[in-house]
Amino acid sequence: MALISLEDLDGLDDEQLDNDITDNPEPMDEDDRDRLLAHWQAVASTHQVSVPPDMTGPIQEMTRNNQQREPLPFALIAHYEKMGEVLYEERVYPAGHWACVTRGEDLYEQSISMGFMKLMRFICKENSAGRYLGMTVPVVSNIHMMADGTTFEKDVQTLFFLPAEFQTTPPQPFDPDITIVHRGPIRVVASGYQTGVSVCLLSDWLTGHSWGRPRRRR
Repeated sequence: MALISLEDLDGLDDEQLDNDITDNPEPMDEDDRDRLLAHWQAVASTHQVSVPPDMTGPIQEMTRNNQQREPLPFALIAHYEKMGEVLYEERVYPAGHWACVTRGEDLYEQSISMGFMKLMRFICKENSAGRYLGMTVPVVSNIHMMADGTTFEKDVQTLFFLPAEFQTTPPQPFDPDITIVHRGPIRVVASGYQTGVSVCLLSDWLTGHSWGRPRRRR
């Protein structure tokens, strides 16, 4: 699933952006900010998503903190193989507070991308704490299959697990489209281990899907 997300940050060096742009903790100059925004806009355009100029600040903040991420702990339930290759993992993530946003764009990739940009603004100071919150990975997408079993519902929920520091007293978003919710443990399907993990909530339609043979943990 190719989306404008954290994986695009990982690929900055591969896109011939200078190392001092992605590794330097100091504020970027105007030329570097423009180049970084142009890169994101180019990536987004391939998914029919527009990145507005006011995303420059969040993109810069996320890029500067690219190596400082808090991975979510999980219990591995099963993995799905095809011809000996692991394609998907079934995981359970712990209970906790999540920042959630729902979008209903024409394409579900657009919904995830637009939702993630809203979450980026929340993470990068548009919150009641007035500070950069830190990034947890992976970001989870809640996508529902239509009754026909071949197409997705239009509304897609994108969820960001709040860092451990903020789990007790979650900061509140300024954006009314973002809500903070406490959820019990969630079961997900994770994929994309070579390019960055993509995660979707596990739905009933997964049962019997021809992704491969499940191997359960013992």
